[in-house]
Amino acid sequence: MSKNDYTKTLTLSIDNLHSNIKFFYNPLFRKHIQEYLLNSHHIESKIQLLQTQDIFLTLTGEKKNVKTALQTIPNLFELIQMKVFNNKEIHQKIIYWSQQITSDLIIPVIQQIMDQQKIFTIWEKTTLFYGYFKVIYFIHESFKVSENEITEILNNQIEYIENIEMPKEITKQFLNDIDQFIASKQNSELAIIHCKYPYKSNIKISLFGQRKLVKNAKKQLQSIIHKHTIKTVQMKIDTNQHEYLLDNCIEQLDDIENEYKNDNVKIRIRLKEFSSPQYLLETIEKKIQKLLPHRIVCQYEQIGNSILLTDYDYRQLNRLVYVNYGRIDQIETKTIMKVYSIPKASSTTSNISNSLIQQSNEFFSSLSMRKISVLNGSIEIYLTNQSSSIPRDITIISSQAGATEEHIDVMSDNGYLEMKTGRKFLFHRWTPTIATNDERENQKLKKSIEKFISSALQGITACYTSAETIVFQTNEWENIGLQLQQQQLLANCLINEVKQYIITRKLHWRILFIFNNQQMNLYKEFYEIFIKLQTNQDGFAQFVSPVSIIQITLTTSSNLDQIKCENEVNKYIQRYILVDKNLTNEIDIIQWDQNMINAFYKYCLTKLVLPKIELIKNLQIHLIGSIRQVEKAIEKYKLMSDILKQKSSLRIPPPVTPRKTTHSNSLNRIRYNIYFSYCQNDQTFCNRIKNYLVSESYSIYETSTNTTSLQSFMDKSDVILIAFSENYSNNKQSIAELNYAKSINKLLIPFVIRNNTEDSYWLSSLTVNELFYDLFDCEIDLEFYDDFDLEYDKLLCKLLRYTKPGITGITYPETHKLPQIIRNDEDYEVEAFGRISVALQKLTPEQHAERKEDYQLRLTEKMAREKIPDDEIEELVEVLQVVINDSESVLQELNDDTKLNTNENDTKNEIHRDWKLGTIRDCINRAQRWLSKSSNMIQGNITPFTPTGDINDAIFIIHYSSNDPTYMQNSKPFDHSSPAKYFSTLNSYMGSGFNMEQAHEYCHRLFKNTKSPHKNEKHEIIKQADHTLFLSNELRTPEEMQKLEELDNPNRIWKVKPDREKFVQQKIKNILEFKELCEKSM
Repeated sequence: MSKNDYTKTLTLSIDNLHSNIKFFYNPLFRKHIQEYLLNSHHIESKIQLLQTQDIFLTLTGEKKNVKTALQTIPNLFELIQMKVFNNKEIHQKIIYWSQQITSDLIIPVIQQIMDQQKIFTIWEKTTLFYGYFKVIYFIHESFKVSENEITEILNNQIEYIENIEMPKEITKQFLNDIDQFIASKQNSELAIIHCKYPYKSNIKISLFGQRKLVKNAKKQLQSIIHKHTIKTVQMKIDTNQHEYLLDNCIEQLDDIENEYKNDNVKIRIRLKEFSSPQYLLETIEKKIQKLLPHRIVCQYEQIGNSILLTDYDYRQLNRLVYVNYGRIDQIETKTIMKVYSIPKASSTTSNISNSLIQQSNEFFSSLSMRKISVLNGSIEIYLTNQSSSIPRDITIISSQAGATEEHIDVMSDNGYLEMKTGRKFLFHRWTPTIATNDERENQKLKKSIEKFISSALQGITACYTSAETIVFQTNEWENIGLQLQQQQLLANCLINEVKQYIITRKLHWRILFIFNNQQMNLYKEFYEIFIKLQTNQDGFAQFVSPVSIIQITLTTSSNLDQIKCENEVNKYIQRYILVDKNLTNEIDIIQWDQNMINAFYKYCLTKLVLPKIELIKNLQIHLIGSIRQVEKAIEKYKLMSDILKQKSSLRIPPPVTPRKTTHSNSLNRIRYNIYFSYCQNDQTFCNRIKNYLVSESYSIYETSTNTTSLQSFMDKSDVILIAFSENYSNNKQSIAELNYAKSINKLLIPFVIRNNTEDSYWLSSLTVNELFYDLFDCEIDLEFYDDFDLEYDKLLCKLLRYTKPGITGITYPETHKLPQIIRNDEDYEVEAFGRISVALQKLTPEQHAERKEDYQLRLTEKMAREKIPDDEIEELVEVLQVVINDSESVLQELNDDTKLNTNENDTKNEIHRDWKLGTIRDCINRAQRWLSKSSNMIQGNITPFTPTGDINDAIFIIHYSSNDPTYMQNSKPFDHSSPAKYFSTLNSYMGSGFNMEQAHEYCHRLFKNTKSPHKNEKHEIIKQADHTLFLSNELRTPEEMQKLEELDNPNRIWKVKPDREKFVQQKIKNILEFKELCEKSM
């Protein structure tokens, strides 16, 4: 401000300007006036609002300019225009607002909207409630305001929504939310007109203001209205659940209503319905569901046609669920067809036998389907004469032959057909035109295929939208032509067209093409194309198999009980019915080639075990099947891996084709890997083993009828392989070969051939076991019974440990044992007792370890507290050593007497003597065992560890003599001299291993092979205490008979011995003294 500036004040009173004074209430207008004076008159101005509603202006600038401005400001207010919107033809919308909206909120809203547009106006109504809108505005050029501009804003930028529809039932919670909504939507350009009526729950809400704000507020308000709209829902409960709620849950249902009384929640349980606001529907339904018995379906799958559950399994499952407060509603079984992939091997190896390659080829040739993945869908081909066995949602039929195969009538026109049985068909007549080498005809065929596929699949989309598995019947498609190129063209076009249809529409369909045996050539063309199109996702190949599914429906009263019941059922099923085994980090599997994978899959599937091998992300093998068969599959995998390792480590040469015989040029050989000794009666079976071993590149000389040079060939062989059976033990040549092999100390590898076709297999098995033990002095570790592939791998694995194919003259020392599955304590308990207790099943591994650690601490404290003093231990050791020495002396005397007085007919004395020897040996063993632990002996017994506290869950250790097992103590060598004596009297008592049927057969054979007694001989069957049966032909003397009769006399008077009378008197005296002592102590 300079010295020459001139300042002048101007007061604008309400008396002069009247309502126009309101313009200055708008800060934007004040700012605009100041800018106008500065720009047009070059003066500065200050505007003050006085409490008297007058306006005080201070103008500063050149005197001339100030004076001019003083005249200009009053002139501005003379250039004011007033407009009343009362023209019913032009201003219908605005008139409606002014007549219908009685609220005083809308005038400030219009004023604010105009102000924001820098259109300075003053809005009023001609009368208080129902007057027309009246606007006052400047027409001076500096304000740039026109009537058209004001009208355009009213029509295009202001919105009025009258009486938004409210819920029929107004709740307290809804009113609270509406109040919160209005409070949160305070805006000068928006008016929420909220009308409440006294003594009524109804309300009305209208919106007026800037169009965008009104629309947003409407959406939010409608959301609140929808949220609180009361809806009635029918409960999805069955009769049992309904009765349960009526009988047990009325109070809980009332509690739910009370909890949500502000929302007017009503539960009408007798009508099976409830009503609540929309936002509470799911919550109320969950609360009701929590009151219901909880239901869950446990599902288990096994490859094959059925999962067998015995009556015992049903009872056990029901018991397990019952003790966890649940019940089994139903157990359902069904069978479906599923497709599985065989993984593609990532490595190749040459150390694979021809027999394994043959198994792989047989398995591969048995596969009758192929699959390629297309996005989330797939295309599959099947070769079968029983197409009805393949599940599908709908079948597309294109010919008369296809309709005949599906047993339906041919439709005159294309269309959709649904049978009463639920089978669905789409008939779309199409026969591929016979293709030629003409390119024009080929293009015509392609267009025909494109039209057929497109229209058929579009028909599926229109008629049956939920279809996922679609089958094309391919009957008569093979008639396209006889040339190979023609069928290749058809297959290529069909596959590409279907693939393109799935990709473009992003479908999850399975498209199946089914061929019969008469269409083999066309199937092969599809097959070759599929091989080229397959990716790693599809694997090496696929197979389809029936899968049995068992569904167990459980019902419980709470989530916790549901979890417990589900866990118990899962544990039982996996322990006794189906096992789901996962072998992780199996590095060996990466070394397998495709033949090994195929052979393993073939073995598993024959055992009804579903294998899933993962070679891409994680090296793991997943096996599902019965417990026993899964264990076999695991053992098979370990054996195959071990065989591959042994072959790879020594670079064993590739296998050769098996020869028809091994005798042709045997004389020219210098050495052999194996001399194969077997009985000629077992030649058929042994030839199979021989061919398998020859395919492994083993050099073998086998038993022949020419016995002159057998010893020479046995000398030239590294190991002797013996196929042991009853036939072998009866064959003189076989026994001679065995005896010679023993005499030259050759390594013997025997295995047993079991014949399970005999009626008395169990008895034959006992005989073979005893014969084997007597001849080889070891237990049976290899036997061919019902699993040739597994037992052959065991045999091969054992042979590879001692002799290598292609390398003769060297016998390798044993480096490692055959792969075995390690069993834990729980496996032992199950094997010993059949089932483990419920308490033991519920015990977690962490609890088991914690309780075992606690047991060890308590045991240590007990041993330290109750340990026998050293001086007493020394005395006990001396006494026991005397007992051992005396017992050994008696044992030596009995053995000497046995050698001197050997009499084969004195069976009674021999058995009595054996019993004495066994008793003395047991006594010596117990004493020696005590001496070995004498430093840790305590006064009392040690309770075995039991994880649950129940003694029945403890594992008891039974000690056997290592030098003289119990099962050998009461037995004598079996007489192998003649087959007629195989079933002579056994020395082990019958109760140890026979049931009633077996005992009956035993006795039948016993009496059949026993000679009839002479007339002058008196026989009687004597039973000893150990239940051993034997015949005695000794006659009793008259003195012995008289003594027996006296003992059996019921009227006999027993004499009391003097010692007995003294004992009774002393006992009475002791009792009296003890009673007197007790009375004094009290």
